[in-house]
Amino acid sequence: MAVMRIYLPLTTEDRAALESSAPGLELAAGRAVWGVHAEARADRSEEDEEDLEYDALQDAAHISLLAGPADRRALVIAADVLDAALEIAGDNGGAFGLVTGGATRARVASFHVTELDAAAAAADDTDPALLWFDASEGPDALTYVDGVTET
Repeated sequence: MAVMRIYLPLTTEDRAALESSAPGLELAAGRAVWGVHAEARADRSEEDEEDLEYDALQDAAHISLLAGPADRRALVIAADVLDAALEIAGDNGGAFGLVTGGATRARVASFHVTELDAAAAAADDTDPALLWFDASEGPDALTYVDGVTET
């Protein structure tokens, strides 16, 4: 069975699962996610896989920034799910938009947090710079999103 890397803007439900150190995430049916699917590859055949993955991650980061408060950083979860669990989102999802066809389990691969909060990122005309956290560093990524730093 084929597996796809997907990118999910952090939700309240995701936060609760990450704070409880539950292995993986349970995704509800109809959950919006972003990933490099066959149609996106065909539409952008001149781009390599790494560029496509970057674009899908950035789409999720932009959605996360728009959905959150202006004074908060955005967090995107990179996770792996079975291809068969996903459907193309259509016009509302952009080039990389997908939705879960049913409830499914995702294995977290990493976390990506914007360096800037939403207001600062909106004022910047470049893609948001993202900090990478390992799958085992979920609590640290959440702490960084919340703007708490150790002194």
